[in-house]
Amino acid sequence: MNKIIKKILVVDDEQSICSMLTKFLRSSGYYCDSTTDPVKAPEILKSDSFDLVISDIKMAAIDGMQLLSQIIELGREIDTIMMTGHTNTYTYSDIIRAGAADFIAKPFQLGEIKAKIERIDRERYMQRELRELNVAMAVLLQRAGKEKDDLHADIALNVKESVLPYVEMLKKGRIDEEYQEYVAVLEKNLLELCSPFLRNLSHKNANISSMEAQVANFVKAGKTNKEIASLLGVSINTVMTHRYRLRSKLELNQKKVNLRSYLISIEF
Repeated sequence: MNKIIKKILVVDDEQSICSMLTKFLRSSGYYCDSTTDPVKAPEILKSDSFDLVISDIKMAAIDGMQLLSQIIELGREIDTIMMTGHTNTYTYSDIIRAGAADFIAKPFQLGEIKAKIERIDRERYMQRELRELNVAMAVLLQRAGKEKDDLHADIALNVKESVLPYVEMLKKGRIDEEYQEYVAVLEKNLLELCSPFLRNLSHKNANISSMEAQVANFVKAGKTNKEIASLLGVSINTVMTHRYRLRSKLELNQKKVNLRSYLISIEF
């Protein structure tokens, strides 16, 4: 795994700590700089792109927790490891809640500090991978949506060019009234296959049943209750019940709104 953390700033008012950590981290493959003046640390961070700050907490010029707040206020992707020998004053949970990535108690082994840096590095790598994965997923979903729209357009074109002309020929043929109604339903359903109305009505109102969606489709087309009952093979009372449920689910019962006018007006 390539290192995400490459540049580290050590802040400690003890020169010996700064020198020890700087030498060790450079030998471990990191670019490392240090300062014994914590007041200068924010300016150093502004002038260069550090990935990690390792800072003491108890310092003469400024408290390390104040420095941590200033680092966070910079709004950059800079992690922090806070060090202290005053473990009775500063608890791990307090330091993490303040925004640090990790905490280490003095005195410590150099291997401990390296392990903490590598743990933060792994987490940052995984976060970057997740961000890239989210972007890739968004692109795939967008592409899938376009392919779905293209497929729907292809189906609509094929129905209009290869099927509906034959339906029109049937309508002109000598068939009795009952079969004329069947042809009318067939034509209507084929046209709706080319239209997003039913699909979007059911999608945006998940509690609407397929029968209610069909009734809504015929109401939108201007069919009477009697005509709808005949086309669906149900009683007029059943159609009226479905209309009532549609008004209820579309929240129209308390409004003086015509169901057909509403279905025509809504956009999908």
